[in-house]
Amino acid sequence: MTDEDVAPEQGELAITRTGDRLRLAREAAGLSLADVATRTRITQRHLAAIEKSDFSELPGRTYVTGFARAYARAVDLPEAEIGAAVRQELEDDEYGSRPLYEAYEPTDPARLPTARLTWTLVIVTLLLASAYGVWRFLSVEPDEALIAAQNRAADESEAPQSDAATTPATKAGAAAVAANAPVVLTGLSEVWIGFDDATGKTENWRTLDAGETYQVPPAYIEQFTLRTSIPQALRVTVGGRDIGSIGPADTLVKGVSLKPADLVARTEGGAAIPAGPRPKG
Repeated sequence: MTDEDVAPEQGELAITRTGDRLRLAREAAGLSLADVATRTRITQRHLAAIEKSDFSELPGRTYVTGFARAYARAVDLPEAEIGAAVRQELEDDEYGSRPLYEAYEPTDPARLPTARLTWTLVIVTLLLASAYGVWRFLSVEPDEALIAAQNRAADESEAPQSDAATTPATKAGAAAVAANAPVVLTGLSEVWIGFDDATGKTENWRTLDAGETYQVPPAYIEQFTLRTSIPQALRVTVGGRDIGSIGPADTLVKGVSLKPADLVARTEGGAAIPAGPRPKG
């Protein structure tokens, strides 16, 4: 057997990452990254990171698998298989980053710490941890969305109103919104959004750049709910009316109803309402 006979096999063995497999499938289909970005609504920068298996470049580990599955569909690869492979790579990377454990075998019993010293160290550690927790509690700045919600609640509590008129007025305000009022999503910074069906499965997703707007199609309003992991980077308006934040900052928010009346009711009710079908289990 010559070296020329062995070379192709070595080339094949060099392709060990899921990103390589996706890239080769794209090139075999004659597609550019721009073509795949158009099909998936995922930015070219994120697609390039997937091809390099550099998942740290993506907006959040929660969506790495979803992006990879969308890429797989765009190049006719089995999305379930690609998703499983990416999850395994994420687990391998996380395991590989852990420090190696080195066993310690004492040779001189006299050098071992006494029980009294051990308990003293434990108590000191607990005291330091408690002190750090108190310091964090006193020094952390409150979330802007939470402050805004508290201010709205304070304004409403100070306004004179009768008990009999409070709930009907809120319901009337939500009902007054036109059922076909346009729902527009605007990126305050780069933000990933997804649309879930009645079972909670994300059927479509896209990335909004800072300042980019997206008017939700009427079919999406009726059939899907909204999800995002960066709610503070997303502005939602109904007929030009800003409904405020849809969730705490840097928190996965899902199952948000896109119907105009439900979105307005989230603001007028002072708290998030049940927002549509959620996945079971």
